[in-house]
Amino acid sequence: MTLAAGILALSAPVVLASQNECGTSGADIIRKAYPAAKSTSEGIFEVGGETIKLPMDSGDDPHSMICRIWPARPELTLVAVPLMREQSDDGNEGDIELLVVDSDRLDLKARLRLPKLMSDDAVFVSSVAFDTARYHLAPGKTAFGLRLSLQGSSRPNPFGETALWLFLLDGDALSPVLDNIVVAEGQGEWDTNCAGEFHDTARTLSMSPSAQKAFADIVVSEKKTTAISTPDKDGECIDKKQTTAGEYRLRYEGAAYRVPKELQRME
Repeated sequence: MTLAAGILALSAPVVLASQNECGTSGADIIRKAYPAAKSTSEGIFEVGGETIKLPMDSGDDPHSMICRIWPARPELTLVAVPLMREQSDDGNEGDIELLVVDSDRLDLKARLRLPKLMSDDAVFVSSVAFDTARYHLAPGKTAFGLRLSLQGSSRPNPFGETALWLFLLDGDALSPVLDNIVVAEGQGEWDTNCAGEFHDTARTLSMSPSAQKAFADIVVSEKKTTAISTPDKDGECIDKKQTTAGEYRLRYEGAAYRVPKELQRME
């Protein structure tokens, strides 16, 4: 059933580049990047009133650090460190700090803090993953991505969303060049049995040469699907779908790409 499939998709974790490559190096990375950090229990560090959690074997805790060797530059490893100030059943408060470290020596090359990216409440952060597709923006300039997924807790009104950020490394400077674009979204309302309506949006990014600028344009291809489910006279659930397609062209404007408001994630 289309509606049920959409709801199931909301609860599925992001798998794109989500495999964690910290291995046994997580603690060493933390000690080098945060010299004042103190180990308070197995797999937990505290620094400046914030908690850092090493990756666990299950790999499904969005509040644990993640590592990814950068395929475009394998001598470098990308690290995302959730810095949590508060954690409870009612909500969380925290930031993410991006680190770029030497893959062999683990020496810190660059860092960038992303405030409040791990703060949530009823709509909670369900996964964090690196996107290391080859985002060739300009000659010698390849970006990497970070994807953050949010999920609602209401079964009658399901909601899920994945947003993407792109970053460029220039020497020891790490800067965002694409901020907060929703690449997947699903929401709906149903009776938890059959009848209901669900809206799904999927967006893909591709690079397109720009005649005016050295930086390529980013073409965002969009597919929107509406599914309406109703029971027939025999009680069988019948789906009707309608799909539309669209496209946006994002242009590099001085230091970053401008993202239209309608493509940005909820705040």
